Amino acid sequence: MQNKNPLVTVILPVYNGEKTIEATLKSLLAQTFTNFELLIGIDGTKDGSKQIVKSFNDERIQIVENPVNLGLGPNVNKLISLANTSSKYIAMAEQDDVYVSNRLKWQVEVMEKNAAIGLVSGIAEFVTDTKKTQFPGLLIRGEQFPQGAELFKFLYINQLKVVNTCMLIRKSVHQQNKLKFTNKYPNMNVDWDYVLRFSLISKVYGIPKVLVAMSRRSKNQSVTTNKWKQFETSRRLILDFKKEFPKLIDNGTYNKALKMCRKVELGHHSKFGILFYSIVYFLRYFDSGFLKYLNNKIRLYKKNNF
Repeated sequence: MQNKNPLVTVILPVYNGEKTIEATLKSLLAQTFTNFELLIGIDGTKDGSKQIVKSFNDERIQIVENPVNLGLGPNVNKLISLANTSSKYIAMAEQDDVYVSNRLKWQVEVMEKNAAIGLVSGIAEFVTDTKKTQFPGLLIRGEQFPQGAELFKFLYINQLKVVNTCMLIRKSVHQQNKLKFTNKYPNMNVDWDYVLRFSLISKVYGIPKVLVAMSRRSKNQSVTTNKWKQFETSRRLILDFKKEFPKLIDNGTYNKALKMCRKVELGHHSKFGILFYSIVYFLRYFDSGFLKYLNNKIRLYKKNNF
C-alpha cells in the first residue's frame, strides 16, 4: 500500500537501464525500512526500462517520464522537486547498483539521532569484470570524514570519496541552500560538484558498513565508457572550482588535485600509454609547432583507444 506521508524519497534516474534496473529495484523495494516513496525518472530512453519498472506493480513507485533526454543533473533536480512534501530525506540511487537491505534503516537512524548531519553515505563494493574492491579507504580503516573546508579540500584533491550512489540527504538543507545538481558537466562528475558544495554548508557522515554493490561491468550499457571524456571533465571541474573558490584553493592545492587526475588517468593506460602520456603532460607546458603536431597525434590516439 502506498504511504501518503513517506519519510524518505528515493530518487532513481534511469537511462538505458533495462539490463540492470531489475536487480536495483529488487534491492530498493526489499529495504527493511519501508516508509519511502520511489521516484523513477525515465530520461528519454527508448529501451525496456519503463516496462520493467511497471512489472513490479508496487504502489511506492512513481514513474516520471521525460520525452527527451534532460541529462543526469536536470533529471535528478526534477525528481527532487517532485518529492512528497512530508519527506525529510532524499535517498540517491543508481540503476546499475544493488543495495543492502538495511541501507535506508541505518542511514535514517543516523539522521534522526543527529540533526547537525546533512548528508550520510557509506562504503561501496565496486564490482568490475575481473575484481571486487571496497572504498573509501577512510571508512574502511574506521576513520571518519573531516568537516567543512577540510573536507572540501580533501574531496577536491582526492576526487569524490563520498559514495554518491548511496547518499541520504537532509531535504531541508538541500532546499534552504538552494542546491542543485549541475548540468555543466555531461553526466560526469555531477555528484562530485554537488558534494563539494554541500561540504561547505553542512556535516557529512560516513557509515562504516557496506551499503551498496556498484556494478561496473563492461556489459552495462549505462556505465560511462568514454574514459577520456571523463578525465577531461575532471580536469575542467578542478579548474572551475579553483576559479570559483580562490580563497580555499591555492596553486598548491590545485596542483595536488591535478596530480591526482594524472594518476587516475595513467592507471587506465597500458605501459606504452603511461610513457606516452607522461611525455605528453611534460610537453604541454611548452608552446611550439611540434606540440601542435603532437596534439593532432594525441587526438588520433584518443579516437582509436577510448
